[in-house]
Amino acid sequence: MSEHNTDPELLNPGLPEDDPEPGVTWFISLASVVVMVVTVLASVAMYFAFVDGEVDRKIVDKPAVELQELRLAQQEQLTEYQNYEIEDAEGKQLSRIRIPVSRAMELVVADARASADAQDADESGEIASR
Repeated sequence: MSEHNTDPELLNPGLPEDDPEPGVTWFISLASVVVMVVTVLASVAMYFAFVDGEVDRKIVDKPAVELQELRLAQQEQLTEYQNYEIEDAEGKQLSRIRIPVSRAMELVVADARASADAQDADESGEIASR
């Protein structure tokens, strides 16, 4: 039988015989975990900031088309003469005319002036005509 040499230094010359120092291994492991956690948290924060910015830009800041159309229709009702119909309590259709707000304000002011002039005339003893 031949004898085998089992001396580690003879089998692997130049390689260290023992394990690395545990302190260095623990330090490298903990430092790697800390760097990984910081990287993951920074990536998550950047992702959610990007998502919030996109939601604001695409949804929140962009007014709805339906809302714009409704506002235009309402503005049109306030600025133009229009005919429309309503139904009274008995079910009869009544035709009405819608006038612009600016014209309605002019009529109200003119009516108020006429009423004030009539009151002044009544107080002074003159006959009011309307």
